[in-house]
Amino acid sequence: MNDKERVAWSLSTLALLDSQEGKYTSARALYEESLAIHRVLGDKRGIAITLLRLAQSLFASQGDQAALRSLLEESLALFKELGEKEGIANSYSFSGQLALSQGDTVTARTQLEESIQLYREIGNRRTLAESLAILGRVVLSQGEKAAAHALYEESLAIARELKHMWLIASVLEGWASMVAEQGQFAWAAQLWGAAESLRETIGVSIPLVERANYEQAVAAARTQLGEKTFAARWAEGSSMTPEQALDAQGRETVPSPATKVIASPTYPAGLTAREVEVLRLVARGMTNTHIAQELVLSEKTVATHLTHIFNKTNSENRAAAVAFAMRHGLA
Repeated sequence: MNDKERVAWSLSTLALLDSQEGKYTSARALYEESLAIHRVLGDKRGIAITLLRLAQSLFASQGDQAALRSLLEESLALFKELGEKEGIANSYSFSGQLALSQGDTVTARTQLEESIQLYREIGNRRTLAESLAILGRVVLSQGEKAAAHALYEESLAIARELKHMWLIASVLEGWASMVAEQGQFAWAAQLWGAAESLRETIGVSIPLVERANYEQAVAAARTQLGEKTFAARWAEGSSMTPEQALDAQGRETVPSPATKVIASPTYPAGLTAREVEVLRLVARGMTNTHIAQELVLSEKTVATHLTHIFNKTNSENRAAAVAFAMRHGLA
């Protein structure tokens, strides 16, 4: 129908979905196509939203930082011109996240606190919960453990209410880092295990930009506990619900005589246990539909796991992934 406005919004939404699944190159191309149409139409709101989403995608993929900052500034200026509070709040929240990644906790805190104030005013609880969790990381890095605890608690309460699953996983990871800093390494391992299990269930991995700090914190806790104990606590957490993990407080789960705690193996290329399961079924010639039935997952989740497998193993297609599996004894 040559409806350019809806084409532009559809492209932007497709890009958002690609970005959430880690397909950052495709996401950037779609965002740029959407942005070009919005500019031709003179749709300032469409331009502002797409600029911000493109900046967030570049951030998640650790892309061009100079371009990212320029996109964010133009987006914020347009939201202010339009008087759109939600857009302004989203820009402040992302600006705080960006500042945190660059080690500027003072700016990060200021920007996030402004976003939280706006979110409370407009009643957007989902994005409020996300900003609260990011601010929790900021104040924790500033040594304010009690404040971080309160922020994580509020964020988690909203995330549970809204069934915001990836945010629940993110809060569990932040909580784990917090208790690890307090020397509660066993509890931290359980929380990380529960978070990983939840991420595998929903098919959402830790963003690239957060992975280095996450792996550093996990490695430090593993060193403190020792490999065997750390793996056992992680395995315990993997079998827990988020509520059970939060209630564990580092207590050891004593297995019954018929139960044996098995340490989680380490797989090549950073593959998770669930991704290896999917890869093995691919190697057996199964389609996504059959894999979904076998593992009791949705086909979308299987597709997401395959995307992560391809990215991690530098495989262009299923055949290349199977070849990787065979080289590393996974098939």
